[in-house]
Formats: sequence, structure tokens, C-alpha cells
Amino acid sequence: MRRSGWVAAVLGILAGQVGVAAAAEKITVGLTSLSPAAAPLYLARDKGFFEAEGIEVSIPIFKSGTENAQAVLAGEVQIAKGSTELFNIRKAGQDARFFWGVANIMPFKLYAKAEIKSGQELKGRRLAVSKFGAQSDTLTRMALKHFGVEPIREAAILQVGSTPARYAAMKSGAVDATLMWFPQTLLADKEGYRKLLDLSVLITDWPYMAFYAKADYLKANRDLTIRFLRAYRKGLAFAVANPAEAVAAIAKALKYDPTVAEAGWKEFAPTMPPDGRLPMKGIEFLIQEARETTKEPLALTAPDLVETSFIEHFRRSQ
Repeated sequence: MRRSGWVAAVLGILAGQVGVAAAAEKITVGLTSLSPAAAPLYLARDKGFFEAEGIEVSIPIFKSGTENAQAVLAGEVQIAKGSTELFNIRKAGQDARFFWGVANIMPFKLYAKAEIKSGQELKGRRLAVSKFGAQSDTLTRMALKHFGVEPIREAAILQVGSTPARYAAMKSGAVDATLMWFPQTLLADKEGYRKLLDLSVLITDWPYMAFYAKADYLKANRDLTIRFLRAYRKGLAFAVANPAEAVAAIAKALKYDPTVAEAGWKEFAPTMPPDGRLPMKGIEFLIQEARETTKEPLALTAPDLVETSFIEHFRRSQ
């Protein structure tokens, strides 16, 4: 009996050790907003691709890129999906880098009340953004300058929130114009709002969504990041090969009608690079816009904001 008890104890210890060894490593991936570009991430989670790599992924949704970046700074989010928000981290004195392109598309369009017939008529008007420093803020200021309107001095910029919230603010009369993207653009066209500018005409190659993280996290967790990307790439490949499942994932996560979800996937799918390509010209544009907005001599170039070793790793492994 003593021998059987000893064997049972050893087996119990070994089982416990196996359980510890098999414990999944956790990554929190912060999203600024839900878009069709999130489908591969959700599919990688739901199809068990992350689990197969020994990773447990949680995906919180933030109201703005600014809040997402703050969570990265606080260590609550390890990997974020966004764009211009990375500058908020840089301004806080931390080194953060884009390391994988998610959607290289400029989806934003500037809409206004029907009575506003041109961009020049935005002088003296109110425009809504999510939060100051977020992507919607940067691009709104750029659009105003394109029309010769000086942000703040000649047109007010108000923090309102997400795209649906900004659209609701325009409908209520609280603001006169705002940047929007799919699917609010479908509603705006249907309901008679005036499209003043399609920003893709100005910027053809834009890092709308990219994964970024603090540089010290990427250095200390290189293998984990590679496993994360390997699972994510499987999610993207699965989505492309099974568009019906991608559409279903979008409809479920975003609570879209299936026809709207399908339109969203068709718009975003061609812009999602399987090799993680980052549009360097678009990133250079971000830097220049940040210089003009902050009036600070930012000593940055696109390579300063990009960690290319992960893209290179998968390129070599193909």
C-alpha cells in the first residue's frame, strides 16, 4: 500500500508539472474599434489557432485609440491595433513600434450636413473626432488644411467618441461634419449627407490598422510574438479561404446585418497583407502631420517607428 501510495503521489506531481508546462501564455490585444479587419483575429481565437500556439488571447475594445495607447503605457495591453495613437506613446517618452500591417487602406470619408456644399464652408463650423490625438483627430485636421481651413482657429474640433457616436452627433445637429468609415458611410449616403472628401484620394497607401507594441515588450517576448503572428496569419488565411465564415465572424462581433458584413469584408479583405507589409510612405506622412500639428521638431523617420524583424522572419520562413 505504501508503494501504491508513493506511485500515486509521483504521478500526481508529474501531472501537476505537465499542467504548469501546458499553461497558456496570455496576451491582451487592444482594439480601438471593431472593423471588418478584426475578422482574422477573432477567427484565430475561435478556431483554436492561438490555443495551438499555447496562447490565450483577450480582445478588449476601447472607445478611442488614445485610450488604447494609454492601456499600452499602463501595461494592461501588450499588443494594440491602431495607427496614429502610437505617437501618444512616443510623446510619453516610451519607445513603441509598428511590427505588422493589418489593413493598408484609407477608409475615411468626410461627411457634412447637406447644406454645406464645399470644404471651404467648414469655416466657423464644428467637427467631431473621437479624442484628441486619435487617428480621427489627425485626419480631420489634415482634411481641414486640405480645404484651406485652419483647425481650431477657423473650425472647432470636438471630442465625441466612436464613429456611430459622431454620426449621431451630426444627425442631432451637435456638430456639422465628421470623418466616417464603413458602415456609417452607407447610412450617410442613404440619408442624404454630403460627402466632401474621400481621403483615399489624398493618401493611397495608409497604415489604417497595424499591430504595435512597446519596443521592450517585443524584445523580451520575441518568441511569443512570433507565435502570436503565426496564429494570426492562420486566421487571415482561413478568412480568405472561407469568406462566408469571415462574414459570419464580422456579423457576430459587430452585430451587422449579414449583407452589411459581406460588403465590409469585400472592402477590407484585399487590403490585409498576408506578409504584414507596412506602408512606409503612409507612416512618413503620419510623422509629417504630427510635426505640423504639434509644431514640434520631431526627430523621427519611418524606420524609427517600425520593427521589421518579424516581417523578415516570416519572409525567410516561406
